[in-house]
Amino acid sequence: MKRIHITLPRQVTVSVTAGLLCISALAGCRTSAGEAGTSASGSSATSEATSAQAPQADGAGGKNATASPADSKAAGGGSSQAAGGGNGATSGGSAGGANQANANLQAPAAGNKRIGNYDVPKTNVAWVATDGKDSNDGTEAKPFATFQKALSAVKDGGTVVAKAGTYRPDPIDVKKKNITIQSAPGATVWIKGSEVVDKAKWKKQGSAWAATGNFHNFCTVCTVNQDPKLEGMAAYPEQAFINGKELRQVASKAEVKEGTFYVEDKTPTTLKDPKNNNKGFNVGKQDAITYYVGSDPTNATTEVSRNARAITVSAEGFNLKGINVAQYSPVQSWKLQNDPVFKDKAGAVAVFIAGPKSTVVDSTFTQVSSGGALGFSDSHGSRAANNRFVDNGGGAAGANRSDDVVYEGNYFSNNNTAKFRVHECFAYCTIADIKVTHTNRTVFRGNVVDYSAVPREASKASERTRTFPAFWCDEGCIDAKTVNNFFTNVGTAVFYEVSSGGVIASNVVEGSSTGVSVGGTDKVKVYNNTISRTYRPIYIYEDARYDGCNSREKNSNKCVFPEEWSMKHHLSWNTTGVEVYNNILSSRASNGPKDATNVPLAMPVYLDGAKNANGKEIYSNQMFAGFDYNVYYRSSQSNEPIVMNWDLASKDPNEGPMDIKFAKAADISKDSNAGKAVKGIETHALDTFGSRAQNPYFVKEADSNSAYNQSNYSLKEGSKARGSGKPLPEDVAKAIDPTGKKVAAGKAVDRGALVNVKMDAAKK
Repeated sequence: MKRIHITLPRQVTVSVTAGLLCISALAGCRTSAGEAGTSASGSSATSEATSAQAPQADGAGGKNATASPADSKAAGGGSSQAAGGGNGATSGGSAGGANQANANLQAPAAGNKRIGNYDVPKTNVAWVATDGKDSNDGTEAKPFATFQKALSAVKDGGTVVAKAGTYRPDPIDVKKKNITIQSAPGATVWIKGSEVVDKAKWKKQGSAWAATGNFHNFCTVCTVNQDPKLEGMAAYPEQAFINGKELRQVASKAEVKEGTFYVEDKTPTTLKDPKNNNKGFNVGKQDAITYYVGSDPTNATTEVSRNARAITVSAEGFNLKGINVAQYSPVQSWKLQNDPVFKDKAGAVAVFIAGPKSTVVDSTFTQVSSGGALGFSDSHGSRAANNRFVDNGGGAAGANRSDDVVYEGNYFSNNNTAKFRVHECFAYCTIADIKVTHTNRTVFRGNVVDYSAVPREASKASERTRTFPAFWCDEGCIDAKTVNNFFTNVGTAVFYEVSSGGVIASNVVEGSSTGVSVGGTDKVKVYNNTISRTYRPIYIYEDARYDGCNSREKNSNKCVFPEEWSMKHHLSWNTTGVEVYNNILSSRASNGPKDATNVPLAMPVYLDGAKNANGKEIYSNQMFAGFDYNVYYRSSQSNEPIVMNWDLASKDPNEGPMDIKFAKAADISKDSNAGKAVKGIETHALDTFGSRAQNPYFVKEADSNSAYNQSNYSLKEGSKARGSGKPLPEDVAKAIDPTGKKVAAGKAVDRGALVNVKMDAAKK
């Protein structure tokens, strides 16, 4: 049982007992005083559909290349539903979204004005065009038809230039070094994983239309969840589009109606063990498959899934510039290695780069179904910049075993449209806008994760189980830098889990569920973040797992599920040595549920300790190297009575751990129970109350929780947060501003975000 110690404004102390809920070594199940916590693989939830525009369907057929208009049309869609698919969402594909027609995929990802205007080398160049021929010589005047032919024509260091249009290539395989694939000057280029179905193939069957052909046999049981049935229609990667409007996949022919489709595969891939994908697959046959659609395809352009993989890179120095990727259908799992057509190129990412020193810039990734859109693996020193990741069925981007990878200036929105499970899926929770594992020195800088068009309010307590992380470092992120990013209406903005080291600084988070979450991670520096109108601004907890082991035998503590990377790098998976300085936590969204004493469980800072399976106790006093100079702005003491939960180990074997809930920041350093070894312990905190309209810190803080992109988080003239922050250590200063021109170490700084891609969020 856990005791709760509440320090009220008049120093009235109340002690009660609350039930202590589960802690699972494998799942990382975290609960504290009735508040749902974070699973080992993530924070919770399901995404909703947002806005974005799909590339227009083109009417010309062809296996490898088709003519297409240069600009895009809106892809319809509807409102989102809970996990398992909803109105307007495809199973595994992009959902479209209620506001889809308002977005513009042709716009630069982050203000880059050079999209489509790359220099073309004079030598070692091959051109491709939708009306080209592989019998041509590959010059600009006589281009090839296929990318693979163009790649065969250039040497190491060569460039393939694509003229405007939509291409439908077989999986592109890059094995030569320092290859560039780029759009021609001024050209808009799409590569699509779908094929156009001949209008003559569609036959009316009752209220539906059917087309039978040699359509690709996709695996519908290849999920990271060992029991794919738990994922509902998300496990099905197929997609279908009519005139660019995406249809929603259903589970049976009887369910087909307007706006939906069904795939009949009489020889599907199955699991050898229906509830355990580790036992392997019974691979289906590549033979006749029938698509049933509920909308009339006979006077329209209809596209269905054909390819899982767009590009595979196995050589260093690859560059992708201004090439937009859409409608690919990778499965979610890597375990299928013998797809009936594409063998090991069926999952789990559309653009897979396993070459170091590679770059992906100025490209859009959209409508990629079950797997990820862009993945780096063993791709050290690579970079993804100024790209858009929107309307993808699962996660958008990620990196594994790739050191020194930089993500900068990218835009993320409306991913996980397939609605993969993100809550109570434990080790099978994998969904995030971007997830990074087993890496050193990842940089996530100046990106925008914007779910403002999604019909949900992530800041509501009721939405917490339906949201997922934006940026997620898991299982051995070492010294990552997450800086200067802007997050709006997201689940967890920054989730740093069972990792080590790192800087989380100068980010802006608004209208979200959780701002910064750190669990099972040591030596993290959380500096100068601005978090506004967010349900839980900072959540720091101890993960019961330790020493790089995901699961242990109950009685012997023998590791049965080791995480080899973390063990190799001697990661403790203990939340120790954390620093929290100069953050502004303003105008929380809501109080959420209350405990037995009628005290809200949510507060600006929630700390949650635990006793590991090896008996080691890590609670608030053991978590921190320093904690000071933070700003708390609350509506009123009566409405938001608690500023922080300080979690302590039990001193009495007959009693459980104790939570001290502080009413004011000034009370923390005065409490004899709080750790005196923690530097500062909020002796320099600012703790004030007032309305959002009268916010004394920001130029403007929007009033409503859902008033996204309407605030200016720059500090007001005369604000007490100006120039009063703790001087930055050198690593934090350089992470925020590598140039040293705006931010310098060792000098007093403002509190809150110092440099951000959208400091004035209202500015277009």
